[in-house]
Amino acid sequence: MILPRPRVNHGVRPADVDTVSSTTPGPAGAAPGAAARAFVPSQAARKRLGDVLVSTGLLTPEQLETALSAQTSSTGPRRRLGQVVVDLGLASERDVAECLASLLGLELIDLSKIVPAPDVVKLLPRQVAERVRVLVLDRTPAGGVVIAAADPTNVLALDDVRLYTRSSDLKMYVATESQIRDQLNRAWSLGQDSASVEAIVDDVEDDEEGAAAAPSGGVSVDDAPIVKLVNQILADAVRLRASDIHVEVQRDVMRVRYRVDGLLRDVMNAPRRIAGSAISRIKIMSGLDIAERRVPQDGRTRFSVEGMAVDARVSTLPSLHGEKVVIRLLTRGDAVPGLDSLGFEPEQLAAFRTALNVPQGLVLITGPTGSGKTNTLYSAIAEIRTPDKNIVTLEDPVEVQLPGITQVGVNDKQGMTFSRGLRSILRQDPDIILVGEVRDSETAELALKAALTGHLVLTTLHTNSAVAALTRLVDMGAEPFLVASSLTAAVAQRLVRRPCASCLETYRPDDVTLAMLGMTPADLGRTLPHRGAGCPECGGTGYKGRTAVYEVLSVDSTMRQVLIKDPSEGAVGAQARAVGMATLRASAIEKARRGETTFEEAARVTHSDSGGTHACPACERRVEPDMVVCPWCAVTLDRGHCQNCARQLDPDWKVCPWCRTQAEHTGAHHPLEGLPPTGPDLPL
Repeated sequence: MILPRPRVNHGVRPADVDTVSSTTPGPAGAAPGAAARAFVPSQAARKRLGDVLVSTGLLTPEQLETALSAQTSSTGPRRRLGQVVVDLGLASERDVAECLASLLGLELIDLSKIVPAPDVVKLLPRQVAERVRVLVLDRTPAGGVVIAAADPTNVLALDDVRLYTRSSDLKMYVATESQIRDQLNRAWSLGQDSASVEAIVDDVEDDEEGAAAAPSGGVSVDDAPIVKLVNQILADAVRLRASDIHVEVQRDVMRVRYRVDGLLRDVMNAPRRIAGSAISRIKIMSGLDIAERRVPQDGRTRFSVEGMAVDARVSTLPSLHGEKVVIRLLTRGDAVPGLDSLGFEPEQLAAFRTALNVPQGLVLITGPTGSGKTNTLYSAIAEIRTPDKNIVTLEDPVEVQLPGITQVGVNDKQGMTFSRGLRSILRQDPDIILVGEVRDSETAELALKAALTGHLVLTTLHTNSAVAALTRLVDMGAEPFLVASSLTAAVAQRLVRRPCASCLETYRPDDVTLAMLGMTPADLGRTLPHRGAGCPECGGTGYKGRTAVYEVLSVDSTMRQVLIKDPSEGAVGAQARAVGMATLRASAIEKARRGETTFEEAARVTHSDSGGTHACPACERRVEPDMVVCPWCAVTLDRGHCQNCARQLDPDWKVCPWCRTQAEHTGAHHPLEGLPPTGPDLPL
């Protein structure tokens, strides 16, 4: 590991307002903290952190006064000024760290580009490291240690570091608290802390029936080895931003995987003998029957990670070698994101909000499983809920619990189906109805009639595009006039991964990717796009986090006429293009141009939106695959059908065998030049 060389500073100025200490180590044999108290500059040399924040332009004098007032008026433990500034949103964490490093004459280090060895990090116990916000990075040849601290002026923290590492020689850097916390979590995670996991596994008795999940003999539940292992699996999943946890029993091992940013990632393989105990512990947490292993079960649980409550939905499934458990980590009601942060383009967001503000109508959210439809629905409900509106939801199951609304769960075993529940909800005087999913023609018809009779209905449908959502309702048996009168908007969406900000680099997409997107290298322009190269921060994937791409189709009077006259996907799509609707692929490409995703992600996620993947051989503009003539340059595109009777021809045929028209299989040509003679009198 290569670290930047720290700047030597023999006269560190105090940081002010908060306690200041020098970070230069004292002489050999000195008591801990002696060096910190050895250098006390004169009062004239003092400079405060607040002064540096103002002088660098990060804060105005008025904002500094606000932060100081918040610091003195807050109850509980006294917070440092830098923490108060970040909490108030006046400056970023990194900006404050840069000012603190400049004030103390130290160097700011980017921990996202460093991979310290876990055994070195563990020179400082985890509880101590998290409390003092210090990360041990490396050892020095002279027996000292290199550390990164979020608060280098904390004398007591430095004393603890010297005590536990048994070293009085500290080489110090400044780092942000969030990066220190992430590195500590990584060092003690399942993937890195294999020795700790093995120790826990060794303590679990050979018990296939799961008795180890319920400790006895005076042992605390929290101290039981299997409880520690399950808690660590859950905590690591939350820290890695996983959406699902998969616990699978294979022939010889128990496999644990996390779904992070939409893709599964292996994190641990444990001996198969502990699978029964681990799964039984998860069942106990979620209120399931540990004795029943022959039928699937569903439950819910809530656990805490670093003081944060996390809701989870648990599902079990009997398999060949044992039960498989999938834990879905849910968004809390108070953590539902706003519509502004989901990924809508400005025009799309305005159209979607317009549809939400009408008193009646049907709003469809479409996309495959895992595309973020539920998140969009809850964000919409959270924005439009007010005390004067009665909002009722019908879901299977209820995932996010929002205060102020009535949420109803579907239970097919007890006869509570979507259609029956929707009929009952209509008698509850609702203003807004959220139906989790339209699965059959009866539910579709009820939702349309509810929208027609004065209710705002929001629901989801499994289609590939917003255009297909309109025609799917007709295919399910709904009358075209009913769809045209009730529908307000259809929104299709996908989730694309964001490039990791810690390892961004410019690159040029390959020709295959560009061809899949219907683009050419000239379409990229002079500015090259960005992608992640892969670093410890993103697990080597080059991506961290996701955003959504949308396709918003507003149903206006012209679209209603099209639905009534010709409710086909081709006709509806042509009208949507005529009004300038941005497709999923166009939205994804625009995000790739801005660096919010990559062109590879745009091609992967919008693969079903393949209408724009074909290019005219003459002008290279995007065309639909079923077009026979380029609409831009009038070049003939189709070579697979007869130009007279439109029947499919074999590539080797010279003449159409049905109408005797000469077949053309050569390159593109202008339709007005060299047209072959047609008609039944053509000689064979």
